[in-house]
Amino acid sequence: MEEMKEVEKYANHVHNLTEEREASSHSCEEENKELRNVVKELQPRQEVRIKEIEEMLYKEGLSEIALSSPSEQIIYLLVERSTLLRKLETGDPKPESQRCMTSNLQKGLAQEKFEQIHQPLQREHEKYQVPVRQPGKSLSESRNEDLEKDKTSQNCLERNGDEAAKKLGMAQKEIQRLTDELQEKKKEQGKLDSALQKAQLEIEKLKENLTKLKEKDSVDLQKAREHNERLDKEILALRNRVRSLDSEKKVLGEVVERLKGEIRESQENKQLGNHSPGKSVDAEQREQCPSSGEKVKYQQQDGVDQLRQNLHRLQILCNSAENELRYERGKNLDLKQHNSLLQEESLKIKIELKQAQQKLLDSTKMCSSLTAEWNHSQQKIRELELEGLTQAQSIKSQNNLQEKLAQEKSKVADAEAKILDLQQKLEHAQKVCLSDACSLGMKQLEQRIKAALENEAKTKQQYQEEQHKRKLLGQNLKELQKQVRILQDKGNQLEITNSQQQSRIQQQEAQLKQLEEEKRKSEEHLRSNRELSEKISGLQKEKKALCEEYGQFLKQLDVHVRTYNEKHHHHKAKLRRVKDCLSHKIELRDKRIEQLENEIRGLQQQMEKNTISDIPEFELLNKILPLQDFSFSGTGLVESGRSLQEITKTYIRSSNDKSQFP
Repeated sequence: MEEMKEVEKYANHVHNLTEEREASSHSCEEENKELRNVVKELQPRQEVRIKEIEEMLYKEGLSEIALSSPSEQIIYLLVERSTLLRKLETGDPKPESQRCMTSNLQKGLAQEKFEQIHQPLQREHEKYQVPVRQPGKSLSESRNEDLEKDKTSQNCLERNGDEAAKKLGMAQKEIQRLTDELQEKKKEQGKLDSALQKAQLEIEKLKENLTKLKEKDSVDLQKAREHNERLDKEILALRNRVRSLDSEKKVLGEVVERLKGEIRESQENKQLGNHSPGKSVDAEQREQCPSSGEKVKYQQQDGVDQLRQNLHRLQILCNSAENELRYERGKNLDLKQHNSLLQEESLKIKIELKQAQQKLLDSTKMCSSLTAEWNHSQQKIRELELEGLTQAQSIKSQNNLQEKLAQEKSKVADAEAKILDLQQKLEHAQKVCLSDACSLGMKQLEQRIKAALENEAKTKQQYQEEQHKRKLLGQNLKELQKQVRILQDKGNQLEITNSQQQSRIQQQEAQLKQLEEEKRKSEEHLRSNRELSEKISGLQKEKKALCEEYGQFLKQLDVHVRTYNEKHHHHKAKLRRVKDCLSHKIELRDKRIEQLENEIRGLQQQMEKNTISDIPEFELLNKILPLQDFSFSGTGLVESGRSLQEITKTYIRSSNDKSQFP
């Protein structure tokens, strides 16, 4: 009953385990569905982003790259960037592609402005150095040329300022777009982190389930081993019992042989009793013979009863052995069922391990995609840093321009001083030269001085405008530096998250290795279970063979018992015959004794009447009773009784030997 209860408890335990596994599998399926939904939600966003990138490329005139992969697009842009940097280093002012960065444009614009401002100032300085005695026509022509050049330079400056403003707006838009993309990537990364955490929780749950299953499998294996040890002990006990039964069989055979020998001896004694003379039997034989025969009967009946008891005991032992064998067969069937359940559970565990490995592969793929995106964002951050560096270089160039402007201002001051000297000379010339030509030259010189003053005012205004533009550029640079710092912080955060994810991936790899080792151990346990099942099947075959041998032994016992009973009945019949013969002989001896007594009485009467010469009484009796070994007082009957007692003693000894071997 206790074993049945244990089996029921184990069955309930297995049922609970199956329910827990079904619940865990159901939860895993739900989480997989959630992850698939998240992936489905992310796919349209990625498609929208890809379309936006394609549209931007079409707008920029890069239709050849729009249909290519993102890696090819990045390679193309990097190649263009490297070519632009090389051209800038070599000093090419005009870019070949339309995706030139704002810093390069600003640098080119600053160089053009400096050239446009510096050239007319140099020309004016050269003109002022020309002697005052030039003709009036050459002065007017040079003034007209200077005015036209100033107008063209102003128009070019306005155009360049508009282009620079437009390009700055485009750069700001690109920066905003990059910040939006970084925010979206952060959100996606948060979602992926939550998904990774869920996957890690699932892996931990699976590990806990695996540890529990391993513990249960180890407990079940220990129970199975203990049960197998018990079966081995029981089989050894059964073998010992079979050996004891064989020994009892041998003892019974020996007892039967002894009985046969005793019966033969009794037959021989009967034959000797039949050949012996009947006249030497006394009255004591009549009393001892029936008592000895009855003792022999009782002893034979006791022996038969003991044999029956022994047979009954043997039958009980055989029945108990059969019941034990049946019970062991039932246990073996239960063990087979349990092994089948363990195999099914191991298959389920393998399936769960495969699912966990697939989840880990998916998580590694997601991590690789995140690392790729992070690398892409790092590349963008580097590009922005390069833009900041180029802008810093442009600021340096502007500072250099300011220094050059200061130098030009000093030159202009020198020119003004020279103009004052020229005015003084003109006044002196007016005083000296009173001719009309001198007056016309003076007027032309005055007009030229006025034009130079106007040009100076214009250059001052341009200088103020350039300073205002420089302030705006400084503010833009500060904003860009802030954005670069923010992007650097984001990049550092991404690096930290990437390192954390790498550490998690390493932990997951270690966990996978542990799971593989546990899987190997479970396979080894399954192999040991198979070996145990094979051993159990071999033991069952041995049990079947022993049962067959036991049945054959029982059949042989039945045959021997039947033969023994038949021989016993036959011996009983022989004993009855011997008893009848002995009783008949005793009657004949009694009659003969009576006749002899009558004759003795007659002889005594004759002795009284007539004395018989030289013949003693005993010699006459010996002549009348020709018995060599028996005296007249009935000693022959006593010896025959003793022989019967010896026979009964041997039978009692044989019966005692039987009782010693039940």
